[in-house]
Amino acid sequence: MNKIMTSIILLSASALLSSCAYINTGPGSSPSATAPRLITPPGQKQVWDDASLFGPVPAAYQREGDQYCSALGDGKAIGYHPNPRKYDGSYFGKRGYLCAEQ
Repeated sequence: MNKIMTSIILLSASALLSSCAYINTGPGSSPSATAPRLITPPGQKQVWDDASLFGPVPAAYQREGDQYCSALGDGKAIGYHPNPRKYDGSYFGKRGYLCAEQ
C-alpha cells in the first residue's frame, strides 16, 4: 500500500511539473516568427493558443491595442504580433494583440 501511495504521489508531482512548461502566462521578449492562432476551448471565449509568441506592444501601437482590448472587455494590450492567424490557420492581415484584464 505504501509503495502504491508513493508511486501515485510521484506520478502526480511529475505530471504537475511537466505541465507547467506548457503554460504561457505572457508575451515573450519579441514577436515570434511563428504566428499565434486563435482557438476557442469549449464553453469559453476566444483565446490565443500561445501567449509567448507575442512580443511587447510597440509604443506606436499601444493606444490602438488598448482600444481593441477595451472593446472586447479585456482591459489593455500587453502583447503584440504583426501577423496572427485565424481559427482556420489563415492570416488576419492585420496586427494582433494579447489582452489582459486590468
